[in-house]
Amino acid sequence: MSENPHKSQKKYWILFTALFLLAVALILPPLINMNRYQRRIADAIGSALGRRVHLSSVTLRLLPFPGLELSDFLVEEDPAFGVEPTLRAQSVTASIRLSSLWRGRLEIGQISLDQPSFNLVRNNEGRWNIGTVLLQASRIPNAPTGQRRASSAPRFPYIEASNARVNFKIGNEKKPFSLFNADFAMWLANPEEWRLRLEAQPVRTDIDLGLSDTGTVRVQGSIHRASALGNMPIDLETEWANAPLGQIGRLLIGEDSGWRGNLAIDGIIKGDVFNPQFKTRIQIAGMHRQEFAPLDAFNVDATCQGNYRYNARSVDDLTCLWPIQNGHFLLTGTIGDIEHPDPALTLRIENVAATFALSAVRLVRNGFADSAQVAGAMQGTLSWHRAALAPLSGEVAITGLALRTSGMDAPLVFPTLHLISTPRTPVLHKSPKARSPQKPAVPSLHLENVDIGLGGEGPLSLSGDFTRQSFLLHLTGDAAIARVKPLAAAFGPLLTNAAASLAPQGEASFALVVHGPWLPQTNIFGNPPPAAVAEGTFTLRNASYQAQFLPDPVEIPSAQAILTPAQIVWNPVSIVFHKLPATLSITTPIPCADPCIREFSLVTPQLDAAALQSTLMGAGEHGEFLQQILSRLDRNKVQWPALNGNIHTAVLNLGPLALHDASTSLHIEGRTVRFTSIDGHALNGLLHATGTMDVTGSAPKYSLDAQLLHANAGGLTSLGQDDTTSGVVSANAHVELAGYSGSDLATSAHGTFHWDWTNGKLDSASLPPHFDHWSADGTIEKTRLVIGQSQITQGPLRQAVSGTISFTGKPDLAAEPEENPPTRVAKTQSQ
Repeated sequence: MSENPHKSQKKYWILFTALFLLAVALILPPLINMNRYQRRIADAIGSALGRRVHLSSVTLRLLPFPGLELSDFLVEEDPAFGVEPTLRAQSVTASIRLSSLWRGRLEIGQISLDQPSFNLVRNNEGRWNIGTVLLQASRIPNAPTGQRRASSAPRFPYIEASNARVNFKIGNEKKPFSLFNADFAMWLANPEEWRLRLEAQPVRTDIDLGLSDTGTVRVQGSIHRASALGNMPIDLETEWANAPLGQIGRLLIGEDSGWRGNLAIDGIIKGDVFNPQFKTRIQIAGMHRQEFAPLDAFNVDATCQGNYRYNARSVDDLTCLWPIQNGHFLLTGTIGDIEHPDPALTLRIENVAATFALSAVRLVRNGFADSAQVAGAMQGTLSWHRAALAPLSGEVAITGLALRTSGMDAPLVFPTLHLISTPRTPVLHKSPKARSPQKPAVPSLHLENVDIGLGGEGPLSLSGDFTRQSFLLHLTGDAAIARVKPLAAAFGPLLTNAAASLAPQGEASFALVVHGPWLPQTNIFGNPPPAAVAEGTFTLRNASYQAQFLPDPVEIPSAQAILTPAQIVWNPVSIVFHKLPATLSITTPIPCADPCIREFSLVTPQLDAAALQSTLMGAGEHGEFLQQILSRLDRNKVQWPALNGNIHTAVLNLGPLALHDASTSLHIEGRTVRFTSIDGHALNGLLHATGTMDVTGSAPKYSLDAQLLHANAGGLTSLGQDDTTSGVVSANAHVELAGYSGSDLATSAHGTFHWDWTNGKLDSASLPPHFDHWSADGTIEKTRLVIGQSQITQGPLRQAVSGTISFTGKPDLAAEPEENPPTRVAKTQSQ
């Protein structure tokens, strides 16, 4: 069936018409010179805005919709607000409503601004430049933007801007705050109401601030016509979402506050432009310090409402509610002169759980009382009025407070705690010459003294002062160590390790002040959390200390510690270890770097090596004390503490050898002991030695260098001789040995020695009964001395001596006359 020729001709006409119109849309606009209307278009837009408008060119566009393209669009500023243009845009597109052309006039349906820059200015009188534009638009009758048919009143265009930048100025000063990537839309919903929508990212231009880290600000709502700007009704919904606290601090105050978390604010603003009412909801999720994450999640969810008064620049009828479990915080009052705030506020605390206070402290104290659990509630009222003589007033009571932490058999129950505001009154100097008052004290809350029973002879008294920046606590009184130990481990700022090693016995007395800032003094990433500082003294009585590297506890009949911000000094410390008494002092610097090296001094009246071995090593051969220590270290992966110090004893009995006024300086760290000096009087002579002990291997290794000067040879019973041995000996030796037991040490010993023995005698058939001088060099091999180069002199007689001397047996020596003796020496002796 053939196609109807009339229908075919109709299709061709439609196609021809479409192609003709397309050709006209492409060819005709460049041929029409619209610049002759440039001034007229600029004046028309300027009259609508109430400002002069400038354009560099106007181009007609027919596709995709008829419109005008305006280049270098610029709106001048009202002289009352400055000279810099209000608005700049390189390209502006204005679409034309075709239906208005049938009525013989030109209506703009939509105005699109691409990447415009807008200055929002407030002058010295407190007025904003946008206000005059709104007022001018309010005076021009317009039909709604969405009205389909043209009427006598022109329809208000749909105005939109994309990728805009909004700058804020106070007078001629441009502030560093701006809105970037702003998308804006405004239209007339009905003859009396404009609707608007804004979405942007807040930035600060004077610092490096990532746009992705500042969140998104959204505003939408309506503005109504009025004869005066201040009477214009507004109804706006606002939102600031996905805003990290760290970046918000940098945005608002120019530096990182150190807080982390996600901020979300949404609100409603209603009323007149000059006197609106507002209601907001503030949420912070996962609030914490940058240095650490708290033990418990800390979230904020509060609502605020109030009225803003433009003429007074104040916020009135402010009410903020923060529900917390079964209680709440309620903040009410006014804030006068918000540019220089003069608040008069009242905070009511109703049945807020004490766990909130503990969580708040954990926000600024890493690992604070991680095992502690508290019960109780806070009630009270605090008022703040900056202009008052005492700006802070009121009282907070904590009732039913009970604390329980790891290691406590039963919770510690407190009496009611009272926090009372302290007045801000001038305090006169005590000096009669001083006439001016001291600087007023910082407003604070004072914790009234409270007595806590902790099993001591008397109670432990607690009081304190708290300011916005810092805290201070006074601890005075007595406590049983068994009761105070878990508290010190959980809360003690400086004594945690010591408290953990104390046995639950004995008593302690305190006279301490603990103080410190809540937050670090500088907001630098990586800055460690602030440490509390304890100052004063405390004592221990009848306590017991179990060091991780010792197999048995140390008894402490008494000990006193003096604490300063720079160090902790334990002095004196009376200790008894396996019935061996001593007096100890230890100094620990604050802060103590890693490795933390402490200084110590140990004094004991007398030590007997045999008794020490029997007491500490046990009666059997396999109960060596050092071996117990090392096996304990291996089992617990514990290192010896890093120590520098000295040990002094009046008499140290080493078997038959007595070392008088003995002192040893040493350094201990890890598994090594370095003896920097060992000094004492022995055999009426002087002994000096240095060396090391290394226990990193399977058995301890020793390396010693010793020097004995002018000693009485008759006391050298270690050579296995009787009382017939005599003379004066000076000797030096280097020896290396290893092992736990005496036999291990003797069989492993090796090294070198030298002695000079004068006016002596030694019971040996090979030697003269008496000699003037014996000089010998040799080696130490296992359990004997091997004499190498040796010369013995008796008058003119010189003999070379060789052989060995056993540690436990008789000497095996041989003496031969020396060939070619020195003539000079012989003469001297014969004279």
